[in-house]
This record gives sequence, structure tokens and C-alpha cells, in this order.
Amino acid sequence: MYGGIGSLRLDDYEERLAVATRGMNKDGEKPICIYPGSFCPPTYGHLEIVKKARVVFEKVYIICSVNPNKGRPWFTPEECKALWQGYQLPENVEVLTLAEFVAMGVEPKRIIMIRGLRGECDAEDEKKVMMLNWQKYGISQFYFIITDEAFVNVSSSAARVAAEQCDVAKLAELVAPAVVTRLLEKTLNLKSLWLVVGQPGAGKSTGLRHLQKCRDDVVYINTDEFNHALKPFLKKEFGERDLAEVAIDQPKELKRILADKWLALLSHALRGVKPRMNVFVEIGYGMRSEFRMWRFVGGRVLYVGMEDYAKLEERVKMRGTPEHTELIYSIPHVLNTAVICQDEKMVLKVIDTDCSLKETENRVEEFARQIG
Repeated sequence: MYGGIGSLRLDDYEERLAVATRGMNKDGEKPICIYPGSFCPPTYGHLEIVKKARVVFEKVYIICSVNPNKGRPWFTPEECKALWQGYQLPENVEVLTLAEFVAMGVEPKRIIMIRGLRGECDAEDEKKVMMLNWQKYGISQFYFIITDEAFVNVSSSAARVAAEQCDVAKLAELVAPAVVTRLLEKTLNLKSLWLVVGQPGAGKSTGLRHLQKCRDDVVYINTDEFNHALKPFLKKEFGERDLAEVAIDQPKELKRILADKWLALLSHALRGVKPRMNVFVEIGYGMRSEFRMWRFVGGRVLYVGMEDYAKLEERVKMRGTPEHTELIYSIPHVLNTAVICQDEKMVLKVIDTDCSLKETENRVEEFARQIG
């Protein structure tokens, strides 16, 4: 099924809108509102259309199908359905594959098809698509939503291009964190991609090094090393101040100055990873609201930490970095991290390191058995 546009008389349009709003058609049957597409992948632009449609209609079905005119799809309809779960969908919205919708046996006269329009070019294309749906499937009711200006350039094709270029900054503007991760896994041919977060002294680096001993398909990207490459910029702006201190006192300024350069280094590091690897990107402060690093590699989050902050302080001092003590309290606790992951539809795994080194290693080994 495809969507389209046509010339509607004002009175006809108003009548249809009133019917849709009441939730009944002229024959007394409830209309079935669908939003079909390949959604390969679903984007924030698609989500915006869904949010607007659900205000008008009692229920909206997102239908994932294959467009035969777009060549071989990146994802199957079943995979696209799963990708939609990376978004916070309204309660009255349900995602189905075309096969699942066909199995419902809905009569074409009951269907109202939703389409989004981004401009005149879309409108011309939609005219043809509307006629196809009418002639081939008997669908004659359409509801068109004009895309807000902020979403005009947000599309599945733009997301695929950004993924091919490993442009994590661009991807984060187009799709949800879970979808960013899935796109990067596909284009880089990775088994999995993880964001590793937690307080200083919690044992993140120690745990990741042990994980590498457990499996030969683990890559550990330590983003602390990016600071060396960025040192000239840091020194110019902040002098000899420690980066941890700047992150606490001036997070917005730090983000403004380094964000683009830092993300470019992350993209470069990801492009250098060999295929079929499990990649772990350590960004201890990744769940801080000022930085929101989960937008770039947050589909899967591994939290490594403990609740005993006094013990963390002791560890930080013992390793000779007392300046990192304040960071302990600025990084979200595991419960806060869990809330963010739930809101953003991200997977969360936790390794509690409030135990002996041997027990920590056992817990890392258990996690190693769980990943793909």
C-alpha cells in the first residue's frame, strides 16, 4: 500500500475530517486509520506525523511494508517494526507489518490512509501514489499532514547516508538512539555496539580489559584518549585546567567548543573497527543531561558502578586522580540511568562492582556469555 494526494473540495474535506474525528464512517463502521511506509529506518519526521495523527484519530496503525521502487531494502518489514520500538509511541498507536494488517481483513472502504507532505515535490508524487492505491486496493480516503519546517530534511534516505558515512552527529538529529545504534551496527557490520557509563573509580576500564580477555571479538574504545588529540584546543580555551574540572564547572562551554571535534574523533574510531566485533565505547559521563551522549551510541548501555560513593572516593584518590572526586557525584546513579534508558527505549545492562576484584571478574564473564 502507498499513500497519496489529490484535489478535495473544501466541504468534502471537512466532512471527512468530521467523520474521522467522530470515529465513525457514513455506514456506522469505525474507520481504520493507517500510516503505511517502508520506514527504512523510521525517523523523527515519521514520529512527528504519527503524533499529529493520533490527536485526530482514535487509533493509528503504522504499517511497515516494502516499496518495490526503492531497490533492495536495508531492513525487512519485521525489522522496521522492531526499529519503531525505539521510539516513545502514543498508547493509541500500533505497529504492524503489511502481512499482519492484511490478515486483519479490513475492507478498503473503512481505511483512511495518512501521509506526510514535505513540499510541492512530495505533493506531486503523492498524487500518483493515491491513484495507485485507489485503482489497485480500492482505498479512497486520505488524510494529509504537512511536515513542520524542522523536519523537512529528516528522511530515511538521509539517515542511511549518515550511517554509511558513520556521521554520528547527523544520525542523532534524524533517528532515535536505538535506531542510531542499529544503523551503525549494520553499516559497520558489527555484532553489537555499547555505550559504557559509570562513575570514576567504578572499574569500567578494568572490567572492559577483562572482557577482552574473555572474548576475542571485543573492541574497547577509550574516549579519554580523545582528550590528547584535543589538548591544543583545550589549552587555548581553558589553559592548564583539568578537563574533569571544566566538565563540572563549565559543561555548556566545553560542549560548545569541543562537541564537533570530539564526535568526529568518535566517528573515526568507529570506522576503524574490524567487522563482526562487539564494540564498547567508554564515556563515563555519557548519561549526564548536559551532554546526552547516549544519542550517539546509546542503543545499548552498560552501566559499571556501585552505590558506595565513599568507596569510590577512596579509589579515585588511591589511583592519584583526586580532581575526579566531584565527577562521582555529577554522573547519574544507576537508577537515574535506568529511567533515561526506559524513556529512550534503550537496552540497559548493569555490572555492580561493589565487590572483590575476583567477583567483579566473574560478573564480567557472565556478561560476556550474554552478548552476541
